[in-house]
Amino acid sequence: MSEEKKMTTETAIKQESNTAQEQNTTQELSETWAQDALADLEDWIEEQGIYIRQ
Repeated sequence: MSEEKKMTTETAIKQESNTAQEQNTTQELSETWAQDALADLEDWIEEQGIYIRQ
């Protein structure tokens, strides 16, 4: 029974990763993706209570 459960779990993980890969390939990046990512990162850092001198 543990082998059956293990195979089911492995199959589910593979299906999830395949779905994630399909979503990544179909989603196009905006031209400002780098600036957007930096802004998101800076917001997250500030939410943690850390302020960066600029």
